[in-house]
Amino acid sequence: MSSRNLIIVIATIVVVVAAWKTNQQNAPETELIADRLYPELIDALNDISRVSIKTVDNSTELARLDNQWVVANRDNFPAEFSAVKSALINLAEVIVIEQKTSKPENYPKIGVAGIEHEGSGSLLVQIEGTSGSELASILIGNERSGNNLPAPNFYVRKLNEDAALLVEGDLDFADDPNDWMTTDIANVAAKRVQKVTINRTDETPIIASKASQMETVLSLEGIPTGSVVTSRSSISAFGGLLLNLKFENVAAAAKVAGLAPRTIAEVQTFDGMVATLEQFDYQEDIYIRFRFAFNPDIVIAPLVVPEALAATLETLNKTEGSAPVKAAEEVSVEDEVAALNTKVSNWVYALP
Repeated sequence: MSSRNLIIVIATIVVVVAAWKTNQQNAPETELIADRLYPELIDALNDISRVSIKTVDNSTELARLDNQWVVANRDNFPAEFSAVKSALINLAEVIVIEQKTSKPENYPKIGVAGIEHEGSGSLLVQIEGTSGSELASILIGNERSGNNLPAPNFYVRKLNEDAALLVEGDLDFADDPNDWMTTDIANVAAKRVQKVTINRTDETPIIASKASQMETVLSLEGIPTGSVVTSRSSISAFGGLLLNLKFENVAAAAKVAGLAPRTIAEVQTFDGMVATLEQFDYQEDIYIRFRFAFNPDIVIAPLVVPEALAATLETLNKTEGSAPVKAAEEVSVEDEVAALNTKVSNWVYALP
C-alpha cells in the first residue's frame, strides 16, 4: 500500500471514530437492559399480602384475608381471585427493554411523575409481603403506541428511583375497586314477577301486579275512581327491579344496622320467591339491603329454570370459597333463595 493510500485510510478511520463519539454524546439517555423488572417477585407471589393501587383521583386496596383476596376499602368485599392472580403474575413477568430519562422535568411527558403532583397521569402500585416487606413499588405511566409491538409497552419508574424505564408486558392494575369485584347482585326475569309492593313512610303503598305469566305488563292496583294511569310503562318497569341488577358501590350491612329504611319494596314471583328491598340513606347515597325468601302459599306457576337463574348459579359456582350449588336443571326456588341470601346477606348496595 502506498503511503498516500495509507494516509487516506487513517484519515477515514479518524473521521468515523470522531463521528461515532459525537453521536454517542448527542444520543438520548437510553440503556438497553432486557431483564425482568422485578426478578424475585415470581418466587414471592404466594407471600403477597397486600396490593395498593392509587391515582390522583382514585384508589383500590386489595388484601389477602383467610386465603381469599378482598377489596379492603370496600369493607373486605370479595375480589375476583383470577383478576388479582393474573395481574400479579403479569407484573412478575414484565421485562425491562431500556432505561430512559432520569430528569424529573421529563417525567410528565411519559406519565411517571408521582401521584402527589396535581394532574399526574401515573398510577402507583405498591405490593407488600406477609412480613410487611415491600416487594414492589412502581409508578406506571403512558403506554407506548405502536402497531407492531409483540406485547404492550409502558413507561414506568420505580418509586424513589430516578431512572424511568421502558418495559414490555401487561400492567393491568385498575384504580377503580369495581374492576376487581363481581358487581352482579341478582337477575330475576321480569316475566317471573307477579306482584310488586312499594311501602313508603306515611304514604299509601304502591301495588302493581298481573294475573298470569301470559300478561306482559304489570297493572296498578287501587286506582281511585275517576283516575287513570298516566304512564303504564313506568308502572310495568317495577317488574324489572331485580333484572340484571348490578351495584355501583357496596358496604357491609352492619353499616346500616339500627337505621330505619325510608322505603321497603317487596317483589313476589309466580313460583314463590319473595324479595325484600330496604332502602337506606347512608354516606350521602342510597343503599339497598336485599333479603330473599320462599313462600309456597303464593305459588301460581312452578319454576321453569330461566337463563338468568342458570347464570346466577354459574357465578356462584365460580365464587372462591363458596360451596358448590346444584346444576340449573336440578334447582328449586328454595335453592335459588338460599344461594342469593348467601351472596347478599352481609352487604348493602348502591345501585347505578
